[in-house]
Amino acid sequence: MKATDTFRTQPWCHNCAQAVANKWCNLYPSPSTILDELALSGSGRAEGGLCGALVAAQKALPQHAEEITKAFEEKVGGLLCRDIKLMAKTPCPECVNTADILIEEFSKK
Repeated sequence: MKATDTFRTQPWCHNCAQAVANKWCNLYPSPSTILDELALSGSGRAEGGLCGALVAAQKALPQHAEEITKAFEEKVGGLLCRDIKLMAKTPCPECVNTADILIEEFSKK
């Protein structure tokens, strides 16, 4: 299963943050509530305007948050949702996929 499998897809319709968290829910301190916690973190509404997929990845592996943030920015062209969409022209599914891959990589360290 990939994180993009539940991103804006029926019956889940997860936002970017929820799609990442859904796949990796076992990594969160409160797996039963993480989807609710991230419900308002999609569409540029995450704290500080960050990409929701990035926020979900940071929360999944807080010990690697700085490294994940740097790698995410290099791969998608920004950190803020608006900048990623408008300036880097990176589509949301690519951000979800990037966060998914980074969690996979950093969870092995």
